[in-house]
Amino acid sequence: MGQKKRKTPVEVAKNDVGNEVRRLLVGRPTLTGVVWLLAIALVIGVAGGYLVFRTMGPATPTAPAGESGPDPAAPWRARLLQNPKDVEALLGLAHVQLDQQRLDAAEDLYKQVLGLEPKNPEAITHMGAVLLGRGQVDAALAKYNQALTINPRYVHALWDKANLLQQVKKDHAGAIRAWENFIQVVGPDSQDGKTAQQFIAEARKAMAGGKT
Repeated sequence: MGQKKRKTPVEVAKNDVGNEVRRLLVGRPTLTGVVWLLAIALVIGVAGGYLVFRTMGPATPTAPAGESGPDPAAPWRARLLQNPKDVEALLGLAHVQLDQQRLDAAEDLYKQVLGLEPKNPEAITHMGAVLLGRGQVDAALAKYNQALTINPRYVHALWDKANLLQQVKKDHAGAIRAWENFIQVVGPDSQDGKTAQQFIAEARKAMAGGKT
């Protein structure tokens, strides 16, 4: 139809990450940018393997071969028309909204899940991601802790908490503890386990540097 191809939300997010990384490298990060960088990273995944954990809940159905630009929300909306209380579909649609940075829509859907299952750790953790996307760091951390109280081995909450502590709050000791818990769940030899070990090394280096 001659229309210019639109970038996907992930492509836009990656551009935002690149812009903020460049600011960080030249020593001129913005406070809002640091929070936004972390929020984007938590949505698209810092490590490749984490994208698997990001979808350990409902997985978005794939489009048939040959189709381009499908609406990832469509399958979930169709299921919800059949059953408005389908928790898996609510979570799937909420994740799509979050990936597209539609925070209000995502929040409403996560609240619907929590209305049906008040102790759903996936919905609680992603509520934290919504709050972090708005720059509400302490509120986001509280959600991660709430999810971990329900399920101490929920990898998404462990990952998000560790990243928030290390990258935003600069609580390196707390981040190390969170990373260690994360490694216990995913295994030290997994891709994400190795990534977590790198973050631990960076946290220890930062702590040592602060003492000099």
